[in-house]
Formats: sequence, structure tokens, C-alpha cells
Amino acid sequence: MITPLEWQALLFVPVGAEKHLASAIRLRPDAVILDLEDAVAADAKGAARAALRDAQAQLGQAGISCALRINGPLRAMVDDLTAADLSLLRAVIVPKCEDDRALRNAAEVTAGQIALIALIESPLGLRRLQQITAVPEVQALMLGSEDYCAGLGVHPDKGALDLVTAELAIAAAPRSLLPIGFPGSIANFRDLDLYAAQIAKGRDQGMRAVAAIHPAQLPVIRATLAPSEAEVAWAAKVLASAATQGAVYALDGAMIDAPVIARARQITAAAGRKP
Repeated sequence: MITPLEWQALLFVPVGAEKHLASAIRLRPDAVILDLEDAVAADAKGAARAALRDAQAQLGQAGISCALRINGPLRAMVDDLTAADLSLLRAVIVPKCEDDRALRNAAEVTAGQIALIALIESPLGLRRLQQITAVPEVQALMLGSEDYCAGLGVHPDKGALDLVTAELAIAAAPRSLLPIGFPGSIANFRDLDLYAAQIAKGRDQGMRAVAAIHPAQLPVIRATLAPSEAEVAWAAKVLASAATQGAVYALDGAMIDAPVIARARQITAAAGRKP
């Protein structure tokens, strides 16, 4: 059985970029995404595959989870996964998912033993989320914001992704999949106030993790996705009062019932505290 993914802050690193890998290991994101797809030129993929196992070994020695973004076409996918040490691979990111075919191919090549992350990069992929999430090995949905918006001819920071992230979070919820992304450009690593505001909006819609492309983004991801002190205090008060109250009661002018208590437990768990 595949263990669910419980990451918050992920970091893309091109395979073969040793300085970037060393920086990632020093910063210790929840997972490093070794990228064999967009970050590696076509004529450099062979060399990148040859360097893949060493990169995985370095992450394994550091105790950092390893995900691999593979290429979508079947022959390239097989080459990528054959080059990988599957025993050191926590997840495989399948790009440009518009149906379940590439996901089922990846599941077959990995014998159904490795979590798959479906990368949604087009409106067609969004429309087929039910088909995509039906693949048992899929454990997360990730938004490819740049490709998605390029297909629409719009800027990622102008609102086109607000509905998309909400739909991803909704599609992920029935199977408790991890929704990764936020309504904005992943390429922004300078205006970190804007970046934080966009991640906060995604969090309010149900998104629970973000993949960074630059180390400067990691602290923002962690700080923004973590429950605030006010939220943690509210949750503690709700759980304390629930122990002595009935099924439904009032607290500070608001009704408290089972769903509210469940949300308080989620906040407490996210803060790393046991209810």
C-alpha cells in the first residue's frame, strides 16, 4: 500500500545541477523534485539520466524525500524510470496529464509501488480530474500554473487560476489526495509579499502544499501554510470546551458542532500539536 504524501514545501532541482542540489540539501525542503522534463534540454537528457542515481543517493543520505518529474511520452518515461533507483523514489510526477493513460503507464512501470503526482497543465486536464483521480496510485494533484495559463494566453497573476485551484482542492478531497499549488506564478521569487498572498489564497481554497523553483520561496511557503497563532489558539479553545459541552453549543458567539471541532483538530494537527 502506498503511504499518503504529507508534504508542504517542495523544491524543483534540475537533474545534474550539483550546486542547486547541494543548496536544496542544505535548506531541507520536505521533498526535492528532481526534474528530467522541462528543466533539462532534449540533448542533455541522456547525461541527466546518468546523473540521476547519484542525486537520489545524496538525498537519501540527507534524509530528504525524493520525487522525480519524468517525461510524458512512453519511451522517454521508461528511460527515465529505468535510470532511477526506485527504492529511493517517494513519488513520480507525471506531466501534462489530460487523461489517465500516462498515469497508468507510470503505475505499470513502477509496479504500482510508488505514489504518482498528476501534474495538471491544461483546461482539458482540469475537465478530466475525475478520470485522473480514479487511478489508485495517484496520491497528489499538482497545478502547472505557467503551462495552464500559456494555453489560455493569460498571465498567472491576473485571476485566471482562482477557480482552477479551488477545483483541484475539491477533486483531491474525496480520496484525501495532496493538492499542490496556488493561484499565481511559480516563477515569482522576488515579490515575496505577492507570493505569500497568493499562497494564502490557495490555502483558503484547500490547497495544502507548494512546489518552489527558488530557495527564497521556501520560508514563505512554510510560514504561509502554517496555522497562525490566532488559529492555533482558537482551535485549542474549541477542543478544550468540547470536552465538557454537548454535541452543539455556543462559544464566543459562534455555534460549535462536530464539523467545527473537526476543523479545530485539523488546525492542531497542522501545527504539530496533539489535540
